[in-house]
Amino acid sequence: LNEEAGTSEYCTWYLRALTASWIKAHAERFMPFLEDDCLTVEQFCKTQIEPVGSEATMIAVVALAELLQIRIKIEYLDGHAETVTHHVLGPEENDGEKDNNSKVLLTLLYRPGHYDILYPK
Repeated sequence: LNEEAGTSEYCTWYLRALTASWIKAHAERFMPFLEDDCLTVEQFCKTQIEPVGSEATMIAVVALAELLQIRIKIEYLDGHAETVTHHVLGPEENDGEKDNNSKVLLTLLYRPGHYDILYPK
């Protein structure tokens, strides 16, 4: 999946198309979070989600977690805090577990303007 201009680009395009479809289908949920320069959900998806070369936004990450029903942990590193802040997105655990890290399927490192995948040891 790491080859340039190969399978990974098709997978990326597919996930972007799915994410855009989810956002459009749940426009009322995402509309309050759109930036001022995007007047409609359609415009937001066309300019921010669908282009393969664009960076993923927090809205895209939230939408993808909801769509795929997976938990995504985001480690936030801004260079100012002494500790790493994290947020877990996606469906809540229903089996009584209180550990916020349970069943996290994907962990991302967010540095302002960019996400990287973190792989477990």
